[in-house]
Amino acid sequence: MFTGEVHVDLILHEQTCRIAILADDLTSAADAAGPFVAQGMTALIGWETAPLLPAEVVSVNAATRSLAAMQAGARMERFARDLRHAPVLFKTVDSTLRGHVREEIAGALRGSGRCRLVFAPAFPNAGRTTVDGIQLLDGVPVHLSRYGQDPVHPARVSALWELLREATGTATLLDACTQDDLDRSVAGVERPEEVLWVGSPGLARALARRVGTGESPGADFAASNGAALVVVGSANDISHRQAAAIRGGTAKVLLAPRSRKGDPAAVLAQLADEAAAELVTGRFGALIATGGDTMDAILTRMGTGSISLLGEVEPGFPFGLAEIAGRPILLAMKAGGFGDDMTLERAARHLCTFIKEPAP
Repeated sequence: MFTGEVHVDLILHEQTCRIAILADDLTSAADAAGPFVAQGMTALIGWETAPLLPAEVVSVNAATRSLAAMQAGARMERFARDLRHAPVLFKTVDSTLRGHVREEIAGALRGSGRCRLVFAPAFPNAGRTTVDGIQLLDGVPVHLSRYGQDPVHPARVSALWELLREATGTATLLDACTQDDLDRSVAGVERPEEVLWVGSPGLARALARRVGTGESPGADFAASNGAALVVVGSANDISHRQAAAIRGGTAKVLLAPRSRKGDPAAVLAQLADEAAAELVTGRFGALIATGGDTMDAILTRMGTGSISLLGEVEPGFPFGLAEIAGRPILLAMKAGGFGDDMTLERAARHLCTFIKEPAP
């Protein structure tokens, strides 16, 4: 996982970049970009630096989830300053409000040069709604839900206004119980280029519908031969049920232990090493990862620095293409607690439809 200092330069993208996205981990960077691709826009995801190739959507993993709170806020401020010239600037947050949300919002707002903030973390399609400024998971305040017991990044707060105490300027909080609620609210915001947009994939979908072309992209790409490798780095029970539901022959599964009593970083590093050893064999044409840091750790281990996003397996589950070990590999990633018990099974089958033939 990248832990050094990061600086972004978007001079090369001034003619093409319409949407700039700041995320605290790789999964969030892809989640936020996916809806724009579905609306006909090109998107690249990078970490350590912005992708070098031009794209309409540039999404950057700032890798702040594992930092201390003050460091995370300072890094987001630097990123936002470098990305501030994009017509639309979007700062992602986890829809269960995990991570250094307060510090990162304040830092991003300072760096962005914007004086207006729209905060909309609802993701109704995944059961995450906002009612009277309180973030809910299936009707329960997120800090009282299972995410309040997350062993690595627990949710501590459910009231949105508590996360804006360090932010300056004008803030608008958007309630939403449905995606239509978000779409209508976002469509009514004037001068969107003057706003720092802060939210989850639900807000990304609403913004994409406002600024996109509405044209779905074609599946014009080529992946290598091989099967699907599924790597579950999340400790969430949902991810482990999803892994158990993968039927024999659909994919090979690498699973991190539920217990994180030891060093979580060491567990993740070992899992990334195991995945890398599988990928270099050439037997896999697709890689699926769960957990915010899992795909990041694997791709960093393999020396891969950017992903060309292609779309979504399903809402909140983006997929793309990257070069790994000298071969084009399909990638899909999602947050650990996202989806139903068959989500990983469906994803593996979906990606395998794009792989030409199983490798010998």
